Amino acid sequence: MTNYSIDHLFDFWEYIGVQGDFFTTESGYKFSCQSNMSWPSKIFGIDSNRIDFEQLKVKIKNGLLPKSLGIPKDELAEKLLLIHNFEKTSVVKGMFLNISREHKPKDNFPTIQRVDTKSKAIEFANVAAKSFGYEIYPKTIISLLNFDSKIRLYLGSHNGSSVSCGIIFLDENKVSGIHMIGTIPEYRGRGLGKIMTTKLICEAFNNGSNTVVLVASESGERIYSKMGFKVDGTLSSYSIQE
Repeated sequence: MTNYSIDHLFDFWEYIGVQGDFFTTESGYKFSCQSNMSWPSKIFGIDSNRIDFEQLKVKIKNGLLPKSLGIPKDELAEKLLLIHNFEKTSVVKGMFLNISREHKPKDNFPTIQRVDTKSKAIEFANVAAKSFGYEIYPKTIISLLNFDSKIRLYLGSHNGSSVSCGIIFLDENKVSGIHMIGTIPEYRGRGLGKIMTTKLICEAFNNGSNTVVLVASESGERIYSKMGFKVDGTLSSYSIQE
């Protein structure tokens, strides 16, 4: 299922952009763009046969598009990006896990609660921002409190304080993606991220999914590999060289 996890991530970004009314489709690409360029402002869905890379660069420089562009492995598109003075800023791995009914986690996860109110959504935004080190607009999280069957958000606690977060998103193929799994820095190393991951895998069973996907950094890849996830392609981010 090469790059399926990356395509799922793009669907996730699009869903959030649509819910928050900041998603746009242009000729050759899509983008989600908050007015303050907070998460998940990103250009994605690149079609190298239709896109005008020079025009794209001008729009980014003029502040009309997000500064970051995400692309799965595509030699032609990446070559054209480099020609037009873009530079690769990071590479993450898409990963997947096939699950079966007999392996469903049995923990009741008493330290994890669903985000189902505006106050919890604001708390989620704060925890996620501390965990990932970039701005997450509370309004974006609040827009996801629509209680449809596609997305659920969770907060994890330690000694009564919210310190971890995670999201599960169900796509049209009944594949569950787990996203935004984070723990604020001072609480790392206690296994809280693994607890949240296991909770989200449990929710994937509840979704009726046979496959779970995610996108991981190099350090995250080592952790998820130990849980049985396998690599499913890469996602490179590009920005304009200063």
